[in-house]
Amino acid sequence: MKGYSIITGSITYALKGRDILRAKGFRATVGRVTPSKASSGCGYAIFLDGDIRAALSILQKAGIKILEIV
Repeated sequence: MKGYSIITGSITYALKGRDILRAKGFRATVGRVTPSKASSGCGYAIFLDGDIRAALSILQKAGIKILEIV
């Protein structure tokens, strides 16, 4: 399974998004990303292994600001 980094607008969005995804059965964690990996954002991302399309749909419906997917 491919891993994804979902770059968010703030640490608050990252933590909230992680919790929402975990409640839906995803394995999600939050951590720092290196500047070379993310061109924008707060420096934190949601790390996810799984169905990125389903996860993005869930996050967007919850109002989580997503800046970039790496």
